[in-house]
Amino acid sequence: MKRAAFYLLTVLAVLWMQILNNHFLGGSGFSCDWVLIAVIYFGLFRGPLAGETMGFVWGLLIDASSLGLMGMHTLLYAGAGYLAGMLRRQLDGTKVGTQAVFSFGVSILYGIAYVVIDHLFVGADRPFSWMSAARPFVNGALAPVLFWILARWSGVWAIFPVER
Repeated sequence: MKRAAFYLLTVLAVLWMQILNNHFLGGSGFSCDWVLIAVIYFGLFRGPLAGETMGFVWGLLIDASSLGLMGMHTLLYAGAGYLAGMLRRQLDGTKVGTQAVFSFGVSILYGIAYVVIDHLFVGADRPFSWMSAARPFVNGALAPVLFWILARWSGVWAIFPVER
């Protein structure tokens, strides 16, 4: 029961962080994808199943509340969580440099996949905003902060990573 409460409250807290971020910083170059960073955290520290499951849930909630292509965020966040989970044994997720560089790289892959899928299925040409090019840098810079917050949050609930 404690684990379920932890995951439910984490999903809601990170989703609210993303909503507030989009509301206040969405049109600027300082916008961050908190959900993507959290998915990477769960993939690196809890494994591919937790990463892709959390990515799926967050993506589904974001897709349900948007007017875009249904399932696109679900697919991309689940894929990012799975990728992070599969690379967790090769990467030291406790190092700040690894957190920043890996989040930067996954953010670039996420952005490329988003543009490709959007172009394939929607087909409409959308203008490219140079502010969106800054997002991987912001994600990389803020990833250690969210990793630290999520690690402390896990410690409060006494839920620690388990190798499987």
